[in-house]
Amino acid sequence: MKNNISIRILVTLLISFYFGPVFAQSAVDASNSNRSEQLNIIQAVLDSKLAERKVLRERILVAGPDDVAELEAELAETNSEISEARETFEQLAVGSVDLGIFNTTSSEFDWRTEMTQVMMPIIRNLQALTEKPRKIEALRTQIQTDSEKLLAANEAVAAIDESLTLATDDVTKQSLTELQATWKDTALEFGRSIDIAKVRLENLQKNDGNIFQSIKSGVVGFITGRGLTLLIAVISAMTVWYLSKFLTKLLLTKSRGEAVKTFRTRQRLVQYAFSIFTVLLMAIAVIVVFYVRGDVLLLGASFLIAGATLLGLRHAIPKFIAEARLLLNLGSIREDERVVYNGLPFRVTALNMHTILKNPELTGVIRLPLENMMGMVSRPAGKEVWFPASKGDYIMLSDGKLLEVLEQTTELVQLQNLVGTKTSVPAADFYGMTFDNLSRGDNFAITGTFGVGYTHQSISNDSIPMKLKEAVAKSLANTDFNEHVVSVAVELKEAGASSLDYWVCVTMTSAAVRSYFKVSRIIQQACVDTCTRENWDIPYPQLTIHNQ
Repeated sequence: MKNNISIRILVTLLISFYFGPVFAQSAVDASNSNRSEQLNIIQAVLDSKLAERKVLRERILVAGPDDVAELEAELAETNSEISEARETFEQLAVGSVDLGIFNTTSSEFDWRTEMTQVMMPIIRNLQALTEKPRKIEALRTQIQTDSEKLLAANEAVAAIDESLTLATDDVTKQSLTELQATWKDTALEFGRSIDIAKVRLENLQKNDGNIFQSIKSGVVGFITGRGLTLLIAVISAMTVWYLSKFLTKLLLTKSRGEAVKTFRTRQRLVQYAFSIFTVLLMAIAVIVVFYVRGDVLLLGASFLIAGATLLGLRHAIPKFIAEARLLLNLGSIREDERVVYNGLPFRVTALNMHTILKNPELTGVIRLPLENMMGMVSRPAGKEVWFPASKGDYIMLSDGKLLEVLEQTTELVQLQNLVGTKTSVPAADFYGMTFDNLSRGDNFAITGTFGVGYTHQSISNDSIPMKLKEAVAKSLANTDFNEHVVSVAVELKEAGASSLDYWVCVTMTSAAVRSYFKVSRIIQQACVDTCTRENWDIPYPQLTIHNQ
């Protein structure tokens, strides 16, 4: 659709250049034949009004005091009609030349008027777009209104004529005759007004006949006038922009030995200062071009846009100052520091129009608009832990479940138990959970309790702990994870209600965390085998019933 419109415009322009003169000549030949008749009509109207004015002046000289005011009002109206007829005659004689540009008025100084002079070209251009249609519509309305008045006047003349045929008194006939003459003059006046309005309407519509020449002159006038001004303004603005960009690169060269943080602060300061300075220089360059070229319309429009921009920025300046402090790394939140967002700690990786937050232990980043950073407070991170677990760690929950951390993102943490069942927990909830991370340290311990009967109390502090320790260590030595065993310890824990309870602890490296429950079972198996081999009693809880 757009291509078809472009082709039509191109064809129209070509026709206007090559065939426009032919169409224009035919239009001129057709209009010149009526021009003489129109001038004759207006001249006849003008002569009639001049004669009428002469009669009125003579009547004023001999009129009584009561009739002078009425005659002077008629004279003023006649003078106005004569002026209007002369303007119409002159306009028709000179053709499409706009005579309005020769009308000059002078007025006293008014500061309000002077303040609005800059905006007047814009208003005039907007009015000019609809001036001709408004004039045509006004003339059509006038013709319609005057035609209705002319019809009413003719009906009045006809009614008076009928009254004359019925009148018998001579005095009455004389009054009716004078009244009829008045209405005939009124009808004649409206007829002349209609003729003048039709001439004006035809003259306005005649200027629209050569549309191709109008398009041609309009396009050429824009290209050589305001279009060239806009092109020069754009070139000037782009020149200022490229020059500012070149100077910014020169000032942002990092010096040797300069700290990265100091360089970043200086980099932002230079970038934002030059950005503001560049915008101002570009605006000044455009306004200077409009001023030198003398285009008052574009100059007024530029001042209007600049004023509207300043008014819009008036309420936003405090916000911009606060954001500028953040961008310059001088605010409450700074780069490479720790900040809590949505219940999770993050490192401020980059402060910019969109700030980047990243947790080293989580997959993904948070990108926030600068306005969302207002009110946040960061602090130096030091060597703090960023998250209680890492991908691949094994954690022990308070209920004894051993889970592997499969994936950690800024939203979810995915966990899996030893049999492959997966579960997901919101990252913020996981961060607040209490659990043992068996993979974070170098070692972890597996503890258990085993009871021996009181009949072996005599060897409870020496022989029993030693033999249990040897049995557990021997059993672990026959497993695949023997290399991860760090130490084995067995001690008497307490004298229980029905047995001597021993505390068994096996320390292993974090690489063998998946064998946690297997080691627990091996501990119990080794202790039971030792008791069987040594004929040690393994008691069980006793229930005593008291009869009353």
